[in-house]
Parts: sequence; structure tokens; C-alpha cells
Amino acid sequence: MATDQVHVSFERVADDHLPMLHAWLSEPHVRQWWGDPDKEVVLIRDGCATGEVDGFIFHVAGEPAGYIQSWTPSEYDEEPWAKDLPGDVPGVDIFIGPPEMTGKGVASLALRAFAQTLFAAGAPRIVIDPDVGNRRAVRAYAKAGFVPFGEWIDASGRTLLMELTRTEFERNT
Repeated sequence: MATDQVHVSFERVADDHLPMLHAWLSEPHVRQWWGDPDKEVVLIRDGCATGEVDGFIFHVAGEPAGYIQSWTPSEYDEEPWAKDLPGDVPGVDIFIGPPEMTGKGVASLALRAFAQTLFAAGAPRIVIDPDVGNRRAVRAYAKAGFVPFGEWIDASGRTLLMELTRTEFERNT
């Protein structure tokens, strides 16, 4: 799939998306990094319902391709690395759902499109926190323009902290 001129759209997560999200979360390439599908789909549903996260199904060329969400890292005690981030810096999480869409530039394409909406809403910077061992994700995020700014190590492993600033985004658009 040539992703240069492919349209990306976002649809707010709704209850009728939950079976598709559960199926995607059950795929080995997602489950490895996101955990138990039953728990994750509840977290997504509840997070979207309470406004804790702003979750979307993203479509590439009209086809459902994955899930993306923004959240406010400074509001989470569970993420000690985020305590010093300003409240206007959103965090982003993403996964590609259908396995046949992995490795084709879809994640970086969706991240760039999503970043555009976050920057248009006033975000000065966006952060993402992949597991350092998730090399595919780290490459995709780098391709989207994110650069490392730190690392967090705790009992659950090593997290690579990456950021995309509005200035860098605009320079490369």
C-alpha cells in the first residue's frame, strides 16, 4: 500500500466498535503489547465513556485499520515519568488492527494525521511511550517524526519516551 496519498479518517469509538476492537486486541501482534483483550476493551470503553481518553477507530482509504487515543499523561499517577509534563501535552497510544495492514506505513500515516488534529487543537508537543522492545512501533513512531527524549525503567520493563513538537511537525509537513 503506497501511503503517501491515502486518506485517513477518525471515528469516535462507540459501543458497536467493541467487538471489532476485541478481535483486534486478540491478534498476536496487538496482544503482545496491549495485554488481555477482555480487560483492554473494557479500559477503552470506560476511558472513552468518562473522557479519560479520546479514542478513535481510524480508517485508511475507507477501511477500518486500527485504534488511536489521546490522553493527558500529567493526570496519571501510574505513569511516574509523566508527572512533570504540562497539562496541554497529550499522550498518544495506537495499534494497527488487521495483521495484513502491519509493516505498510499505516501507523506512521495515522499518527501524522492524528498529530495534525492535536496540534490544530493547541497541543505544543505530543508524547508516546512504547516498550523499548517494540522495535516495529519505535520505527513507525520515528517515521512519523517522533524522537526519543528519555527512558523509564520500572518493574514492567523499559519504556522509551518519544515526542513530536509542533515546530518539528510543521517543518516536516
